[in-house]
Amino acid sequence: MPLTPGGFTASSSRRRGRGRRRAIIAAVVVVVLAAASGVGYVLKNRADDQAADRRVRTAAAAYLAAWRTLATTGGAATPSASGSPGGASSATSGAATSGAATSGAGSAGSDQAGRAAVTAATVTGSTSVATLLATMADVRDRLLVTGATFTPGSVSRHGAVATAPYVAKLDLSGLPSPLEYAGVLNLTSTDHGWKVRADLPAVHPALRAGLVLDRTASTGHRGELESADGQPLRSSGDLASNLVGRTGPLSGLERVYDDRLRAQGGAVVVRAAATRDAQGQVVPGKVVQTLHTYPMTDGQAVRTTLDLRVQQAAEQALATAARPTAAMVAIDTRTGGVLALANHPATGASRAVRGKYPPGSTFKIITATAALMNGRAANTPLDCTQSVSVDGRTFQNAEAEQFGTIPLRTAFAKSCNTAFIRLEESLPANALAKAAALYGFDGTSPLDIASFGGTFPAPRDGAESASASIGQARIEASPLQMASVAAAVASGTWRQPFVAGQPARSNAIPTNVLGPLRDFMRAVVTEGTAAAVPMPGEVFGKTGTAEYADGNPPPTHAWFVGYRGDVAFAVVVEDGGFGAETAAPIAARFLTALDGGQIAPNPAVGGR
Repeated sequence: MPLTPGGFTASSSRRRGRGRRRAIIAAVVVVVLAAASGVGYVLKNRADDQAADRRVRTAAAAYLAAWRTLATTGGAATPSASGSPGGASSATSGAATSGAATSGAGSAGSDQAGRAAVTAATVTGSTSVATLLATMADVRDRLLVTGATFTPGSVSRHGAVATAPYVAKLDLSGLPSPLEYAGVLNLTSTDHGWKVRADLPAVHPALRAGLVLDRTASTGHRGELESADGQPLRSSGDLASNLVGRTGPLSGLERVYDDRLRAQGGAVVVRAAATRDAQGQVVPGKVVQTLHTYPMTDGQAVRTTLDLRVQQAAEQALATAARPTAAMVAIDTRTGGVLALANHPATGASRAVRGKYPPGSTFKIITATAALMNGRAANTPLDCTQSVSVDGRTFQNAEAEQFGTIPLRTAFAKSCNTAFIRLEESLPANALAKAAALYGFDGTSPLDIASFGGTFPAPRDGAESASASIGQARIEASPLQMASVAAAVASGTWRQPFVAGQPARSNAIPTNVLGPLRDFMRAVVTEGTAAAVPMPGEVFGKTGTAEYADGNPPPTHAWFVGYRGDVAFAVVVEDGGFGAETAAPIAARFLTALDGGQIAPNPAVGGR
């Protein structure tokens, strides 16, 4: 630094250099700040765009989830007058949004939830939200959608509008692979967030007003329900009306095994909306496009346990019933499979499988089982008086019979009510209920069609326990159930009756019970209440006379249950009086017909 007269001082050149540096630094700062501001602006815009895209994706995903809920509820779309949701009238659209037309109470809640969710995610577009809902439901019902998946793609957004592609896979009942297609959702920004526009092509790209998606039937043949030896069950009018059922609408075994019986394959098509002819009949619209064709094959045959030879013998025997209404069931003792289900008359409610009757003295098979399980023996002495009183209620034997002190075997063979009531009083609590459960008296429906087994409500007092021991009180059983009881004694195992496949459950009968119980049932036929009825072969059985209403004397249904060889059976004759008079002779004629013999007229016999 140069020396001046006043001392040391900075030179002007150095001051100029320092100023330039400050200017450069300031410029750099300005540039950096400007750059930072620009980057921040870009980053903010990018974050805003990403947030908007997320909102679009969220809205599209919510819509697709709502559509899936609606697509799989199993409801029934409300058809419009034109048969096209795309051209639905305002009345039809209103019905569709109400969700009033659904296939069952179980799906109504989900259907309503799906409709509400779709409505919340949608705004009017090229069509109304109501028409969009009707179209979705129509596609579901026409195509028989059983499952649906919707996979969203990458969204594309431009200002207040966006598109969201997706891939749909609809599982269709009875078809081997899903219907797969690509669609696009149009979305718009609203005051309440992003919403999907209601457009028919969003449901399927081929849809437009006046068009519907539909299925065409397979050209294959429906499978047959067959007897055990391969004969069609429809050859028996009784089985056709009371077991096989119909195909339109589906009922009976046709409904149970429809997934195997119906012809497979077909096509998914686009067709014009249906119209109505001059008579008001619906005319399906013309197919304008085939979307997918599935291989068409015949339905499978379903082999059942039914034996038409046994069925015919049962029908022939029932035709001779002394009263107008009767039913009979035969069961294979080796398997529990049903051989015959016969009703008289043959049409109407199937009493053989749905009838609910007090079993009367046939229930003494269960009471005897309870006694033998609890240490009683065939020679256990019982007092068979004319009457007995329990908790203030008096019980009597039929026709005022009394045999004094007799062994359990004789009490069973003679069907002594008073002896069995005293027997039940000597047993431990719940002994009867346990034996009843062993034979399936728990209210379970035996077959996959509407059917009834047996129920044993817990007795409320001593009088009801006494009544239950002789098959009265509130006990109910069908002929199907009682045939399974007889089959259990024959085979040593109670099996839930079935007509195809295998028994759903089974219970072994204690071995100490079987020997005496079989002897008891044989004694009924040889020396007991059914001894006056000529039975072909070695038959084991039990008569029953079941009171079903008050009266003096009370009216009764007649029962006979039993087995011979591999065939167990149960016969009930409504208002038939004594079992040996009307039911046992039918069983005898059934076995005679089964042997190929001629059925003789009903002889006059005594018994109960």
